[in-house]
Amino acid sequence: MDVQSTEPEPTRQGRHLIVWFQYSVVAILLLGAGSLLLAAAAGTGDWAGLADPGLERYGDPKDWNPPLGPDSAWNPLAWLVEICRWIVMTSLIVVLGFIGALIGFVHFAGQRGNLTRGAAARLLTGTVLSAATALVVLTPYGAQLRNWLLD
Repeated sequence: MDVQSTEPEPTRQGRHLIVWFQYSVVAILLLGAGSLLLAAAAGTGDWAGLADPGLERYGDPKDWNPPLGPDSAWNPLAWLVEICRWIVMTSLIVVLGFIGALIGFVHFAGQRGNLTRGAAARLLTGTVLSAATALVVLTPYGAQLRNWLLD
C-alpha cells in the first residue's frame, strides 16, 4: 500500500516570488541611492566621490533629483525613484534585505534536494545579494551615503 503525503509539494511560484523579492531589494537600493549618486557624479564630474559621497563633494542630493514639472505627479517612474529613495533613507532597506536573505536561506535549506541546479543558483544568488545589500547599508560607507541622502 502506497501512502501519499498530505503535505503540499513546494511550488515553483513560491520560489519565483522569493527570488523576485530578493532582486527587488537590490533594485530598490540601486534606484534609491545609486541613481542619485551617479547623477551627482556625472553632474559634477567628480567620479571619485562615488566612494566618498557627501555634501562637500556633491552638495544637496535634492539638486540631483529629476526635475519636477506638471507631468511629474503622473509619472510612475518619478514615484518609483522617490519611493525607493525614501526606503533607503529610512533604512527600511536593511530590514527588507535581511528578510530576503532569511527567507531565501530557509527555503534553500529546506528544499535543497528538490531544486534544480538553475533554481538553486538563482535562489542562492538572490539570498547572497539580499544579505549584501543589507550589510552595505550597515557599513560606514552606507551610513555616509544615507546621511548624504537625508540632507
